[in-house]
Amino acid sequence: MKPILSVTNTTRYLVAASLLALLVSFTPEASAVVVKNLYAVEFPVPDQNRQVRSAVFKKGLEEVLIRVSGSRSILQNVTPGNAASYVQQFSYIEDTEDEKTASKSASDWYTLKIQYNAGKIISLLRENGQSVWGEHRSEAVIWLAVRDGSNRYVLKDSDSSLLRNSAELSASRRGLPLIWPIYDRKDQQRLSFADVWAAFGEQVKVASKRYTKGPAIAGRLSWTGNEWKGDWSLFVESSAYSWSLNGSDYNSVIAEGIDLSADMIGKHNAVMDRTDITEPDLLVEINNVDSLQSYRKIQIFLEDLNAVRQTRVARLDKGQVVFRIDLRGSIDDFIRLVSTDKSLEPIVDSIPPGIGPHQQTVLRYSYRN
Repeated sequence: MKPILSVTNTTRYLVAASLLALLVSFTPEASAVVVKNLYAVEFPVPDQNRQVRSAVFKKGLEEVLIRVSGSRSILQNVTPGNAASYVQQFSYIEDTEDEKTASKSASDWYTLKIQYNAGKIISLLRENGQSVWGEHRSEAVIWLAVRDGSNRYVLKDSDSSLLRNSAELSASRRGLPLIWPIYDRKDQQRLSFADVWAAFGEQVKVASKRYTKGPAIAGRLSWTGNEWKGDWSLFVESSAYSWSLNGSDYNSVIAEGIDLSADMIGKHNAVMDRTDITEPDLLVEINNVDSLQSYRKIQIFLEDLNAVRQTRVARLDKGQVVFRIDLRGSIDDFIRLVSTDKSLEPIVDSIPPGIGPHQQTVLRYSYRN
C-alpha cells in the first residue's frame, strides 16, 4: 500500500457507510498483556468522500467505546455527540492492484485508518459514570471443539482454519487477547474432545492454568446440514456463564459467542471510579527489587493499571520499595489486575511496621524478574 493523504480532524457531516474488520495488536507481558491500538480502527472505503468519512468516524467511535468500556450496552448509556470531535488523526491508504481484486469489492479501493483521542474517550466514560477497561488485560484461553459431519477436533495453536480466523477477528474487534491451546498429549490427557464438547468446568479450568491465570472460553460448533449451532461457556474468576446460539453463517455464531464472552469479561475487569475519597491510600510493598531497571518496570506497570490514579514512593530500601497508591477503583480491582502478572507474587504476612496511618491496608509482593 502507498500513503495517499494524512490529515487531522475537521470533518462534521454524517451518512451511512459499511463496516469491515479492524485489527488490534497484542504485546505480551507475562500472564497479562498490554493491548495496543485500543483507540484505533481501520475500514475499507470506496473513496475519500467527506460524508462517507463522517459516517465511518461514527461507526468507529462506537466500536472503540464498546472496546474500552467492555460492554455493548455502552451505546445506550452515553451520547458522545459529534464523532469527529474525538478523532485525533486519520489517513487514507490506497490499495494495491492485487488488494483491489483479492478480498474486497471493486468499489473499496482505500483503507481509512482512524486514531481516536484516548483521553477524551476515557473522560466521556468516567463523566457518565461508566467503567473503563484499560490496556492491561488477561489473556483468555479458548477451547473450541468442532463437529463437521464425520470430522471432530479441537482447534489448536498450529491450525489454519476459517473458524479460528473468525474467532480471532471477533476477539480483536473487542480488544480481547486470545490464546489457542497447543493441544498436545498433555492437554489431551487433561481435557479430551468430549470434555470440551460438554464444557466440564473443572476440567476446563485445570487445563487452562497451563496457559493463563485469566478467563477460559469453551465452545462447541457443529454443522447440522441446515445451520451452525454454537454452545459457549465462559469461566472467569469464580463465575461461569453459558449461551446457546444458532445461525446459517458460522461467522455470526462465533462473533456473538465472542461478544457475549467479552461483555462478561469486561464486566469483571472494567474499573469504575470510586466516589469514596475518605479511604486512605493503599500501600504496596515490593520485595526482591534488585536493580533500578526492575524498580522502573514495576513503577510503570503500577502506574499503567486502570485502577490506579497516582503512585508515589513511600519508602525505598535495599531490595525493597514501598509505593503509596491513590486508587481510582477499589482495592479488589487493584488486586485482580496485579494478579494477572506473574512477576508479582503476593506474600501473606502481617503489615510491615512504621508505614502510614493506623489500619491502613498494606499489600506485600515478591518480585520475580
